Parts: sequence; C-alpha cells; structure tokens
Amino acid sequence: MMADTMRSSFPFQSIQTRVIHVLPRLLGQLDRDADSPTFGCFDRDYWHYKIRDFASAILQQGMVVIECLRRPEAPDNPLRGHPQAIRWVDGALRFWAGQQLGDGSFNEYYPGEHGFPPTAFSLRAALLVLRSRGLPEPEPRVAAAIQKAAQWLIRHAETEALNQEAAALAALALARGLPSIRLDADRLTARLDRFLARQSAEGWFPEYGGADAGYLSVTLDCLWDLFEATGEPRFRDALDRGAAYIAALVAVSGETPAAVNSRNTDYILPYGLVRAAGHNSLAAAVVHALFHRADKAAHPLARTDDRYLCHYVYASCARSLAHLGAVPPATAPLPCQTGGDYALPEAGVLVRHVPGRASVYVAARKGGVVCRYGPDGIRDADYGWRLPRPGGRVAVTHWQDPGYRIQLAAGGDGAAAVSVEGAMTIHRWRVSSPLHHTVLRLAAFVLGQRLIPWLKQALIFRRIAAGIRFRRDVRLDGDVVAIRDTFTAPRPETANLVRAADHSLRHVASAGGFIPDDLIPPAPAAEQPEAAGDDTRVFARRMDAPLG
Repeated sequence: MMADTMRSSFPFQSIQTRVIHVLPRLLGQLDRDADSPTFGCFDRDYWHYKIRDFASAILQQGMVVIECLRRPEAPDNPLRGHPQAIRWVDGALRFWAGQQLGDGSFNEYYPGEHGFPPTAFSLRAALLVLRSRGLPEPEPRVAAAIQKAAQWLIRHAETEALNQEAAALAALALARGLPSIRLDADRLTARLDRFLARQSAEGWFPEYGGADAGYLSVTLDCLWDLFEATGEPRFRDALDRGAAYIAALVAVSGETPAAVNSRNTDYILPYGLVRAAGHNSLAAAVVHALFHRADKAAHPLARTDDRYLCHYVYASCARSLAHLGAVPPATAPLPCQTGGDYALPEAGVLVRHVPGRASVYVAARKGGVVCRYGPDGIRDADYGWRLPRPGGRVAVTHWQDPGYRIQLAAGGDGAAAVSVEGAMTIHRWRVSSPLHHTVLRLAAFVLGQRLIPWLKQALIFRRIAAGIRFRRDVRLDGDVVAIRDTFTAPRPETANLVRAADHSLRHVASAGGFIPDDLIPPAPAAEQPEAAGDDTRVFARRMDAPLG
C-alpha cells in the first residue's frame, strides 16, 4: 500500500476534498451577520450559544481558510470568487482588532489572560490575510492593532513551547513588511538567533521538555513563513531538519504515532512540508505518505474538533492548496521503506522499521511506552502502569520526565534494547466547578498575565514523585517486543498495579481526542507477577502477534 502510493503522483485532491468538506462546519463557527455586534467572530460559544462571556482570539485564525478559498487560484468551492467571502474576512479582521487588550495582547481561555498563543497566532493570521492581498496598508483600526500586538510580542518570548515562539517570530517578520509598522530589528534578530539555537541536532524543537512531531509541524509552517519573509536560507534549512525528524517516525501504515510525542498530538500539519517538498525529496515523500488519504474518515484531519478546526490545523491545510500541484512524485525512500533502527537519544525515542511489515516505537522519556504498527495501522501497545492512590489519585510510569535514566541501543537487523529507570509520578484529575472558575477570574483580575506560568506549573509541569521506583527493559527482536518491568517498593505499595489504558495523563489542549489507539483491546486489569519478593515485583510481556 505504501509502496504503491510512493510510486504514484501526489493525489492532492485528498486535501482539497477534506478542506471543502469541513468548510460548512467552519463557516458555522463564524458570525456572518453584518448587522451583529459580533460580526466576524469565530467563537460560536460566545456569539451564538452565549455560554462564554468573552471571545477566544485564537479562533480568529479561521479567517485564513476563507481567505485562501475565496482566491481565484483556489480549487472549485462555494467561496471562490464570492463577494460575501471577502466581507466575512474583513469582518473577522475588524472583530479581531476590537478584542485587543490595552497592552496589545489577546485572550484565549479567560478574560484578562494576556495570552502569548492567542496574540502570536491571531496576529500571524491577520498578517497572512494581508500578505495574500499583497500586504496593502490595512484600515486604521486594524493597523493600530497590528502595531500594538507586534510591540507586545517583541517584549515577550515563549521558552517552553517553541511552536508558539515560532508563530510569534513569523508574525513579527511578516509585520515588518507593512510600511507603517515599526519594530526593534536588533531585538527581533536576537530572538530569531536564540530560537534557531534551540533546535535539536535530531531536528525537533522543545515542546514542554521533549520532542513532539505534531507541534513540530506547526513550527515548520512558521519556518517557511520566516524564510519567505526574510529570504534567509537558515530557516529553510531548519525546516528540512525538522522534516527529517518527522520522516523517521512515519510508520509502514503511513501515519505517525501519538504515543511518542511529548505533548501527545496526533496530527501533522501539511503546509511547511508541502512547501519544503519543492526542494527536499524526503519532505515530498512525507507529504505523499501522510496526506494521500486525507479525505478518508480515518485520517487524523477528520478527527479535528471545532476549536482546532478554527485554530491552525485547517489554516495550514487551506494554505497548502495553492502549492499541492507542485509537489513532485515521491522518489526518496522513507526510513520505513528502507528499514533499520533509528535511535534518537535526545528525544528518547527508538524506532525500528521492518519494511512492508512493521514499525515499532519505544518512547523512553515517557517511561518506555511501546507501540507496534502493521501495514494497516496500530496493532498493539504497552503504556506502562498505573497504581491507584488515596484521594482519587494514581501513580503512573508514563509521565514525560527528563529525569529518567535511559539507555538506547540500536541493533540494526538484530536485537535492540531500551532501558528506563525512574520513579512513578502522581497524577490527580481536576474537575471544573463554579467555585474554581470564580477563583480563576479573580486571580486573572489581580495577576493578569502572571497567572499563566502558575497555571502551567499546576496543570502541566508539576511533578509529584511517588515512593515507587521502576525499571523497564524493552528488547526488540525483529518486530517482536519483549518487555520486563521491575518495581521496587514495600510489597503492599505495589499490590494493586494495573496496566495503563492510555499513553499519557499529562494535560495538553490539543490532546485527548479519539485516536485509533483507543480501540486496542485493553490489557488485563490485573496479572500475576513473574517474580515477587519483599520489595520487588517483576512483570514480563511479549508482543508477538502477527501484524500482516
């Protein structure tokens, strides 16, 4: 299946079909009534359902989809050449400008947030619309909003989620193309230098302490924007390195695994890869492999929820449409076609590809999560262990933890091995309530943008170690996986260990949607250890079911 796809020309209609199919859904998120005070708003929860008392600015990226589809060069669709479409986009620009806070920033999750992502991504979207029109001078209120947002972004930087920093830098580089916009060029250059220096030698940019292919693809979109805005080859080169990392992860089934990603994303955006495909044969091969079935119900793009529909996912797809015809045939083989082991020690990932038969992944920095793919998709996985704790909490082995001691040994055609040692991590579910939201609003009023780092620490970065040590040893022999888990703690502490039903409990906005992994038959709720002592318990498991 994969080989046939690679030999054929790119069936770009698949992405076109997907974008046009979701267009009515996207337009339903937009207030299209020109007499409405919320005309141009993409937050349906705000303008229609009225269950939110502010508009999330990050959703204004939906304007990019409409702008792309209304253009004369767009594929046949209901918006091409339609006069209403440009009025909707203009309304979206004006609404965006009207939602700006006094300091130039915007809200995403709560009033008074002063958020970095909504400011970066919404400004970039506004500038992409203007760029598609030849960067004309916008009307005064939009121009003023662009200037204020750019000034805010030049004073603030994101260091934990580099896709957000990439969006901000792309927005700033695009803003420099407007004659009326004034920016500190030296400060921007220094930011760009620091950003590029954060790229791993393996091609990825850090996302909450690790590698995440989904968010990396967001960064690749922005890298092409930076390349076009500046003409500097270093941004194209960084994109190429990122494409190589994604290429190493493509499975024999033509997809990438969510379980190995630091932020659990299950999508790949096409635009940066599509633009790189013109000069990079490996990027072209990735585009062929990942998007030739974009129109099918099982494709990750079909699982996009309403938020990410208006966020960057379909903006990337719509921007790709004008360039898909230039994607050359796939001539470079992907790693899953040539086979072998790919050890990525900085990411903490070991990949084994057996051409035509299997792709096996071990995510050591997530406690040794293992997933095994056949030609038709994921077939089995092992997400480590959970242990119920008092107070409705659980201890887990699959936390993204840079403190794990890991070893990766690639074996080529022979055996390969991964070992992980560390402590289980305590997780507690948080349930929203009116009281919580009241406190959040008061805190936002008092603290403003200082609240965001605290929330990230509480919801994402905070790690509470359980007093239970574990070691996971994974051995690959062909496409067969042998797993051995050793727990060290007083015996009563580990008596209730159960195999985890999910690959991560870490909170991430773009995760948590349905993925095919959810249909894997669950492991036994409990099982007897292979060996047990006063303070140790050992479990063994093999993945050896046929994959073809």
